[in-house]
Amino acid sequence: MPADFSGTRRFARDARGTTTIMFGLMITVMLLCTGAAIDVGRWIHAKNVTAAALDAAVIAGGRSLQLNPSDEGAALAAAELYYTENVAQRLQLQSDTVKFTIAEDKRSLTASGSAYINTTLLALAGIEKMAVVGTPDSVFPRAELATGGGGGSNIEISLVLDVTGSMCDDQVGPCIGGAKMAGLKAAAKDLIDIVVSEDQSKASSRVALVPFSTRVRVGPDNGGADYMKLMTNLDPTWTGWYKECVSGSGSGGSEDGGNWVCNQYQASHKVNWPVMPCVTDRFFNSTWSYDSTDDAPGAEHWLNAHDGGRRTLSWDSSDAAITTQRGLTPADPSEQWNFSPWGCADIRQPNEIMPLTANKLDLKNRIDALEAFGSTAGALGTSFGWYMLSPKWGSVWPGLSTPAPYADLTATGPNGAPKLRKVAVIMSDGVYNTFRGWKDQDQQEVSNYAKQVCTNMKAAGIEIYTVAFALDELPAGERTIAEDTLRSCGTDVQHFYSTLTVDHLRQAFRDIALQLSALYLAK
Repeated sequence: MPADFSGTRRFARDARGTTTIMFGLMITVMLLCTGAAIDVGRWIHAKNVTAAALDAAVIAGGRSLQLNPSDEGAALAAAELYYTENVAQRLQLQSDTVKFTIAEDKRSLTASGSAYINTTLLALAGIEKMAVVGTPDSVFPRAELATGGGGGSNIEISLVLDVTGSMCDDQVGPCIGGAKMAGLKAAAKDLIDIVVSEDQSKASSRVALVPFSTRVRVGPDNGGADYMKLMTNLDPTWTGWYKECVSGSGSGGSEDGGNWVCNQYQASHKVNWPVMPCVTDRFFNSTWSYDSTDDAPGAEHWLNAHDGGRRTLSWDSSDAAITTQRGLTPADPSEQWNFSPWGCADIRQPNEIMPLTANKLDLKNRIDALEAFGSTAGALGTSFGWYMLSPKWGSVWPGLSTPAPYADLTATGPNGAPKLRKVAVIMSDGVYNTFRGWKDQDQQEVSNYAKQVCTNMKAAGIEIYTVAFALDELPAGERTIAEDTLRSCGTDVQHFYSTLTVDHLRQAFRDIALQLSALYLAK
């Protein structure tokens, strides 16, 4: 009987069918794997290009924001431009809703949104798109302005503030408030909040205050004797015969000399009159020249005292001793105005200098207390702004207030940033009309003194920002000189601000503070 192979044939047909199905499944899997590899490769490329573009965009926008914080539109436009240019060679996406925003405090710029790329063969598995950015675990880059010492550089700032009578609403003073003074105080405190870091462990950020008017005050009335000795060599007290006015008329002015006159003098003997704790410009009578250096006070380089000289020691900043008006006898009474029980004139008692410090509360409390009165000794204010930053004055500003050496300005820190920045911010609303405590002086002469000081400061490596405030209120001729003075003092034209309103003033100080910050990429 012949053999029956029908079952075998059926098995072969079934095996061939099974093999076909398995082969089909394998082909499908292989296609999906190949598609996945292709799509993942496309996705990785798009993701990398997008990430690099986002980094470049926020840095570009952040840099624009740092240089001009008042123009948010320019910063956003810069970010968008860099993003667009850097994704131009990227594979085409299904969608891209990336946008850029600036934080309310204007200290950071970041990106947000989503971007998706279409798939090819993975779409067969129901995966039609892949997120390039915008998933819950996506981390967008952020350009941060590292304030204070956050950029890795130590920073020393001398804040030189005009607190003269013209800062009052009545243009005379004295005043603590009013539109201009309130605006100045808010602007100065904004700057301090931004530039002084809470963390001083990695890099220090310190600010010094120099309020100035007719003079610069170094202590409270009946105080400040130590500073006066260091700066002028005058003793804490004086005893001698004094040419005293016993009958006068008229009154003194704030910005000008007023019309006060003495009608009768007499010699009176005074005992232990305290030194008046205010200083004036360093000046030499023999050459009739203004000292525009940062030399430390000392022999032949003293600052002048309250009356513009150093009586009863000398007529000026030199050590040339006076031979008359020494106050040794009633016949030769002293006419000095450096010792008295009445304290300083034309610079209010709260307006003391404050050497470099990182104590934000003390700085802001001192600013809140400022009181405007007196005339504008702009060259003196500028010089004193330099003294606060000068390492040559280390013996005057001891301890934590000692300025760092100039050599640090050109040294590089571990992160490649300069080890130190020294910066002066000079603000004034008026006419430089005073030197040596003498009012009604020639504006151009005093302005020339100030400009020479600025030239020497910049040569020493100090960066200078200048802020003109409400100069439109001045007569045309005075405004021209005042604007030229501040513009010339700035490191360059970008370091000069001409502000007309309180809001402009506050924005200028904020702009300066942000420019003193460092930019870095955070994620």
